[in-house]
Amino acid sequence: MAEKMLREAIENGEFDDLPGKGEPIDLRENPFEDPDLRTVHRLLRNAGFAPAWIEERKDIDAELAAAQTKLTRAWALFGEEGKAKFEAEWERSVKEFREQVVALQQRIRIYNLKAPAAVFHRKHIDVERILESIKRNEAG
Repeated sequence: MAEKMLREAIENGEFDDLPGKGEPIDLRENPFEDPDLRTVHRLLRNAGFAPAWIEERKDIDAELAAAQTKLTRAWALFGEEGKAKFEAEWERSVKEFREQVVALQQRIRIYNLKAPAAVFHRKHIDVERILESIKRNEAG
């Protein structure tokens, strides 16, 4: 019944004179955002910053990427087959990477508590998958 009435109103042109007709919707403001925080978030966004939990996610991702790059370089130098004399160096590099990941895992746990919804949570780091990926990419 309601749909029929809306359709008839549209066909009769009753919505043609509404303000903003034909203009894009302004989506810069989040209608579900806490009004008390809206001004703060706008100021941060205009200054090039994001809420603290987003900045924390960026920092975690950047630190993980740097650690992976360092480990990839170590594999190229010390880990390839035939370089048995450098095995201790490779193992030291893996140990350092694992220690960094332990610290990052703790930061991820805290970040996941700060994130406003589960959709924003960061998955924990799978060290073994990263190690296999580094070895496979270099070997391939």
